[in-house]
Amino acid sequence: MALITNIQHFLNENGEVPELNSETMELLKFLIEIIESASIAYERPISLASVNCRAVTYGEKCDGEIEVWIDPDSHIIGWECLECEEEGTISNWEKTQWDKRDLVQH
Repeated sequence: MALITNIQHFLNENGEVPELNSETMELLKFLIEIIESASIAYERPISLASVNCRAVTYGEKCDGEIEVWIDPDSHIIGWECLECEEEGTISNWEKTQWDKRDLVQH
């Protein structure tokens, strides 16, 4: 099953992370690692995230590597576990505190 995420849904009106329960915070930390990994490798077609999979299948936690990429047209981040094939997308991540692109101001 794909996890479709608009990262803005985790933020308050000031663009900050509000107080969240531990389960939601754990998910957010996972998504943050994916955003940071994808945005650091913005120019590359595919790279590996700095976090491993967190899916649970048949009662077993997957620890597979996560591939990340950014669609050049929509700028949506895509990710997929190389082991269990858990996957998802993250939108509206640009200009968040986790956007690690080296943006040049002119």
